[in-house]
Amino acid sequence: MSMDRPDTNPDGGLTIDQLADATGIAPEVLREWRALGLLTGAGNRFDALDIERVRLITFVERRGITAEAIAAASKAQGDMLGDRLDMLPGRDLPRLGRPVDEAAQAVGLTTEVVRQLWSALGLDDQPEAYDEDIEALGRLRVALDAGLPETALTQIVRVFADAAGRIAEAESRLFHYYVHERFRAHGLTGTDLTTATATVAEPLIELIEPTLLYFHSKAWERAQRDDLLVHLTEDTTTPGEVPGNVEATILFVDLSGFTPLTEAMGDPAAASLVERFSHLVRAAAGRHHGTVVKQIGDEFMLVFTDPTSAVSCGLAIEAAVCAEPQFPAVRQGAHTGRVLYREGDYIGATVNVAARVAAEADRHQLLITPTLRAQATDLDDVTFTPIGARTLKGIAHPIELFDVHPTGDRPLRVIDPVCLMELDPAQCEYQLTWRGTQLYFCSQECLTRFVAAPETHRAPPPP
Repeated sequence: MSMDRPDTNPDGGLTIDQLADATGIAPEVLREWRALGLLTGAGNRFDALDIERVRLITFVERRGITAEAIAAASKAQGDMLGDRLDMLPGRDLPRLGRPVDEAAQAVGLTTEVVRQLWSALGLDDQPEAYDEDIEALGRLRVALDAGLPETALTQIVRVFADAAGRIAEAESRLFHYYVHERFRAHGLTGTDLTTATATVAEPLIELIEPTLLYFHSKAWERAQRDDLLVHLTEDTTTPGEVPGNVEATILFVDLSGFTPLTEAMGDPAAASLVERFSHLVRAAAGRHHGTVVKQIGDEFMLVFTDPTSAVSCGLAIEAAVCAEPQFPAVRQGAHTGRVLYREGDYIGATVNVAARVAAEADRHQLLITPTLRAQATDLDDVTFTPIGARTLKGIAHPIELFDVHPTGDRPLRVIDPVCLMELDPAQCEYQLTWRGTQLYFCSQECLTRFVAAPETHRAPPPP
């Protein structure tokens, strides 16, 4: 494949042989795509942007969708390939690439190092390096020349690539689901649908990169504050032989009974519930100097530099959930010790123990280990109740656990026997007296399910 940008003919455009040389696609295939209306230009010439259109067609075909299907969809919805290219503002198109080993030579790095960075960048499905890739590799070489170890740089690159990938996916898919699909739901089709979608998208596209810079700037500010704390405590710690081996407290939190709840309520309602839960968890973490490391469904992993803050955050999450008039109970577990920081995540035995402790917790329980109990101080109106030694899955020896809870009573709640949602009885609209017991339900759907098969539902005792 040619490394150089193909020269256009005096009468404009590319010949079919030039387009074939630039893309690696046989001329006869390009003619078929031209006949389907997927490639542009006029007469015997192709537009230079057809290089990018060919790349999109080959990408789609690798995913099992034929060129004929692309043509049919474009006939109904407008120029779908052109619309995708229009979504790349400020990009110098078309792009001509060069092999990755030649890109390595161009920036003065070994092919082995570049291929490792290439994979970390998430570009294994891109066989060539474009101009912007070579510029980025050049910047990464500056980091290596400045003394940043290759291992550290690779981790940073993976974090950047993974985070940016999630951001870009969220931008694209959420726009599709909440804008494009809403227009379809209102009956728009074809060019009307394309025009309406573009009218909303075009002013937003220009906001993406400056907004990303804003978020990074704010996150960098927070990171520097945290780094200041690290430096201020260096005199009390000893540098380890393994980089990133630090003291931390890990807290896991999830919703109790989330599986039956999802089955009873359905995915959309469960997703809305998780969204509310995410807000409560993140708000508590922010107030108690914690960081949300990851979220998988209804489960959150949080990290704290201060053990007391971790326990305070867990109690704050419990209080926030209990204050909700209709919400499932949470369960939590925490442990403190040495962890390894890798690629924005934390791994090691301390993390494993914290996860197993959380799995041992029941509704409304915040369980902690003796190590954390000894370090969680200056907590007013909090009771630590020993619950005995527990054998945790994958942990060699039994561990004594403590149940942490605030003094005083929780708000009165009852439990929906179908979905296990906890309810404020004073605000519960759906009720039923069954065998002399007053039952409460979060919705008409749960009430109907219970009436249809009462023997299959058994609510746990009231919290």
